[in-house]
Amino acid sequence: MQARILIIDDDTAHREGMSILLEDESYLVDQAEGAEAAMKLIREHSYDLIVTDYKMQKIDGMELLKMINDFNPLLPVIMVTGYSSIEHAVEAIHLGALDYIPKPVDPAKLKNVVRRVLHSQTAENIPDSGASVPERYIHFGDIIGKSKAIKTIVRNINEIASIDVPVLISGESGSGKELVARALHKASARSPKPFVAINTGAIPKDLINSELFGHEKGSFTGAIDSKKGKFEEADGGTLFLDEISSMSEAVQIALLRVLESGQIERVGGNRSIPVNVRIVAATNENMDSLMESGRFRQDLFYRLNVYSMELPPLRERQEDIPVLSGYFLERFSEEFHKPISGIEEDALELLRTYSWPGNVRELRNMILRSVVAAKGKIRKKDLPENIRAGKQRGQEFTLKAGTPLPEVERVTIIKTLQLARGNKLKAAGLLGISRRSLYNKIEEYQIKDEEYS
Repeated sequence: MQARILIIDDDTAHREGMSILLEDESYLVDQAEGAEAAMKLIREHSYDLIVTDYKMQKIDGMELLKMINDFNPLLPVIMVTGYSSIEHAVEAIHLGALDYIPKPVDPAKLKNVVRRVLHSQTAENIPDSGASVPERYIHFGDIIGKSKAIKTIVRNINEIASIDVPVLISGESGSGKELVARALHKASARSPKPFVAINTGAIPKDLINSELFGHEKGSFTGAIDSKKGKFEEADGGTLFLDEISSMSEAVQIALLRVLESGQIERVGGNRSIPVNVRIVAATNENMDSLMESGRFRQDLFYRLNVYSMELPPLRERQEDIPVLSGYFLERFSEEFHKPISGIEEDALELLRTYSWPGNVRELRNMILRSVVAAKGKIRKKDLPENIRAGKQRGQEFTLKAGTPLPEVERVTIIKTLQLARGNKLKAAGLLGISRRSLYNKIEEYQIKDEEYS
């Protein structure tokens, strides 16, 4: 298909000249003489690329770029201007422009930049599930979708990436918190440096200090060599701390000290080591409740929560399910050399209406199993039984108003373990926490096997 481009410039001669150049390259080209006319066309049509002048009457190109970002933050934009200062170039790129061309426009430069930008966008196209073709979707790093929620997430990433402050991401297990953290790192000035992730809920309590801050040789049994911790590994880059709600009081205090001083001390060491990291933390629990119960320090929370992002569960953005399904379908079809051409409509409808307690991670694993089982297309019979049967069946129970929060959590864990027939991995998935976090809570609440077996 021919790429469709919108040229925006209040100088008729420049606008016509660029249009002729690009039409000669077999592109479909529309024109607008200002920002208001441009936004009307952008809302009415699907464009592959926007080329806009910087200096225009009423609303300049930079303001237009902000308007385009608000409408669709992943719509590619090239800025053209007679003001060839580096400040304008940097500002345009920070606001989301993919490239910058000074006036007078060099025809070869314009053609090359347009060709390169369109090629990079085509390479990121997401395959459809085979049932319906989405008109507009976003593929930003590994963040994929077409919903308003996804557009908001990408806009938030672009907004905060260049501001070097801690970020707290909240959302259910499997909703994509680490993907957002990675995209945030990639969009920031720290991207050339390491992105280091650690699931604090999956590390035994007696080893978490060593994992975060490193240790010196002989500092404990088994420490046969000195070792850098995650903070040192991430120096200059981004450190992603997942499941921060599972951290012990001692680790919380140590982390707070690092955030305040910018220095760490290895386990068994006696010297301070400066570190320069951006902290992106994530949680799938209600932090207000944890602070009220005294299980998480308020001063640390406010240090981590300088900027917050909340990711919606997959069940609240059903329009993303066909896009995600198509993406995973092509990926696994290619990986396993199986020519699966799509998903039949009745099967796709089941995917849309299923509750997805495991969110995108569960959808990914389900498509993987279905690709293995399917021939030609994924049909209803290729889907797992719990999806064919409808929404995830739960087990209701009643608690009196005023029940202390620790007791509410204890009972919920026991009932979920009963529902999962004692399978702790499955129970952890239903609860939206890691298996290690579940074991810690079973120990904390002294839940015995006979209470759920």
